[in-house]
Amino acid sequence: MKPKIIIVGASSTGAQLVKRLVNEWEITVIDSNSEALASTDFEAVTLRVVGDATSALILREAEAQFSRAMVACTDSDEVNLEALRVGARDYDIDERFAVMRDTSFQDAYADNGVELVNRTHACAALLASLIRGGRRVATNIGLGQGEIMEVEVLPNSSVIGCRLADLHPRRWLVGAVYRDGRLIVPHGDTRLQPGDRVVIVGDPEILPLIATHIGAGESKFPLHYGSKLGMVGTDLKDDALDELRFLVNHTEATGLQILHREKELPRSLVDKLEARQMSYSAETIAEANDSQLASAASARDVGILAVDPRPLSFWHAIGIGRSPTIELISKTLSPVLLPRGTYPYLKVLICLAELPFDLEAARLAVDLVRMINAELHLVTVQQPELVAGTQLRSELEEKCEAIEALARMYQVTIKKHVVTGNPIREIVKLSGDYGLVVLPYKRNRRSFLTNPDVGQNLIHRVKSSVMIMPH
Repeated sequence: MKPKIIIVGASSTGAQLVKRLVNEWEITVIDSNSEALASTDFEAVTLRVVGDATSALILREAEAQFSRAMVACTDSDEVNLEALRVGARDYDIDERFAVMRDTSFQDAYADNGVELVNRTHACAALLASLIRGGRRVATNIGLGQGEIMEVEVLPNSSVIGCRLADLHPRRWLVGAVYRDGRLIVPHGDTRLQPGDRVVIVGDPEILPLIATHIGAGESKFPLHYGSKLGMVGTDLKDDALDELRFLVNHTEATGLQILHREKELPRSLVDKLEARQMSYSAETIAEANDSQLASAASARDVGILAVDPRPLSFWHAIGIGRSPTIELISKTLSPVLLPRGTYPYLKVLICLAELPFDLEAARLAVDLVRMINAELHLVTVQQPELVAGTQLRSELEEKCEAIEALARMYQVTIKKHVVTGNPIREIVKLSGDYGLVVLPYKRNRRSFLTNPDVGQNLIHRVKSSVMIMPH
């Protein structure tokens, strides 16, 4: 036997609903207008009841006591709400749905446990998808706000060739890829191609921006890492806070997330944030060290994690152990910023000083310069061949070509510099001419007295702000 459902309202919406449900449900339609019920649109229903659906007697005549679900789609939110309320109270109908006309009734529907279709939002979402072109929106999925979108990867999109894992999805994910008429079930190593239709699922607040990034390759930095800037502790200096405000104002970052140990934020910090008109939220994680706070940030919606730039000790510099900052970097998945106040980033430098070099650091730099309209420079440090060997120099050149190709794919001009000498000394010397240095850093890397950690030295010693991409 088919389950029974009551549709309140013999409107055009009700008629369309009958067409879609008639093969799966036994349908009763209630309306006070007998002429509307007499329409051929309702010939397939099991029972047609003329009367007021807010009456318990009319609902009994409509066999509400045997019905599993109830839908209200009249032109009156008052009628819809009352009919569904009576259905729940007198006949224990738990599955109840409504088409909402007036958003002022949203809370009342929610208080009565009614699932909603917001007519205005649904129409607007569908119209927007037509206007934008290349996108389709599924409305009223999940929270009812359109959390599924389908977007086409255009030929000039900068995500072409990227692994899905390299897009670092946060608050969204790729649910399916359609290519040449067939479904590809995606995984982290799936690479997108021109013409792919990509189904993305996630938070409706950021989903349109992610769709734009995937479809046309527009920069939405740092959204594919997370929508907020993160801050570990409460010790950042004034110029560092100004730098974070610069990033909030010039990227898609939505505000500041502060993770700290205190019971509440120091009043002095609150005053500074309010003076800078920065949107922020704070979370106390008691008795946590900086590394634990950084690890916690990875579970939040943090796209860039800012930490206090501290000097490097003598022992760490010569390769004995790892600095607390490096320990912190190894605990997070997001890019880490050591802000030294050298904003605005008029010139951004990618440093290719050693191998392995993870291309995600270069992709981060390219994405950022597109967002803030900065110059991008690449420096390759070649040690003398007697020290480095021919093979290492060849591999550095290959990686340099890969970085240049990546920049071309994003239509970004990159200025290349080649220097010879000690990588740490040469890059520290150059860094004073740049607003930001971008470096990769391999997590859990070991440092030895005979082979000091180049990355650790650079992170602490460059003169500009530095953004690190852990890998």
